[in-house]
Amino acid sequence: MKHQKIIETIGATTSLSLGLPMGIAAMVMFALYSVMLTGESIFIFGWFYSNSYSTFALLIAFIIILYFAGKILASDIYAEKDRIRTTFKYSILVNSIIWPVFILVHLITNKELQQDFGIITPLTLAAISILFTPFTVGLLIHKAIAKKK
Repeated sequence: MKHQKIIETIGATTSLSLGLPMGIAAMVMFALYSVMLTGESIFIFGWFYSNSYSTFALLIAFIIILYFAGKILASDIYAEKDRIRTTFKYSILVNSIIWPVFILVHLITNKELQQDFGIITPLTLAAISILFTPFTVGLLIHKAIAKKK
């Protein structure tokens, strides 16, 4: 049982140390892509201003879920479960928490419903995250945890 705790701790810390910087980098890349798409940097300020609470809630949820999802991922690796399934499970778990938190906080804190930037953008980002993170960041974190096992 003590060995299981050590494995879970390794999973949680690896998930946080790799996943958090990559998640923040993805947010910055989204902001930079938005500037390139619109040609105006004011877009970023407007988006983050209207979604500041939502973005903060997403970051807090991200930190918390990375910790717990990392523990689960490490347990699955230790149990020698299928690599692709565990990576998908990890990625879907993380994304199924952070994006609903973002949308819920957005709906609570904004008086008017902004479909484009409040709902459609996060849903699009969630879909992209769910499709791509299992094959990129998820596999990288899986590999890092498996190496430490």
